[in-house]
Amino acid sequence: MKVDIYRKVETSKSITGEFWLDGVMECYYLEPSRLTPYYPGHPCIPAGVYPVVVLSMSPHLGYVCPEVLNVPGRTAIRWHIGNFPKNVLGCCVVGTVLGVDSVVNSKIAFEALMAKLQGQDISAEYHDPAP
Repeated sequence: MKVDIYRKVETSKSITGEFWLDGVMECYYLEPSRLTPYYPGHPCIPAGVYPVVVLSMSPHLGYVCPEVLNVPGRTAIRWHIGNFPKNVLGCCVVGTVLGVDSVVNSKIAFEALMAKLQGQDISAEYHDPAP
């Protein structure tokens, strides 16, 4: 399965955009800002293509969530439930509604996403906006 993460809006607190599965928009997402993340030293990951595994138990979160692998200089980058910049340490959270520096209905979006990702060979591409 090909996942495309399109970065659309960046504020001083977060980046928000769209999360696509095999060419179909699935949900919205939020990740840390590039220059001034909520947690200093934990900005968004570089644009690029990464393998993703789904059956990864997060010791921090306490549940299974997709983990983005081979991120230069980073580990434990996951897609998970959350709503605000304070909920992400380089990871991204998903939601059905996009707000300013927030996503809403994260648990609903996450459960729908997990159902579609189960048993898939996943490659994720993070896209920066065109200059």
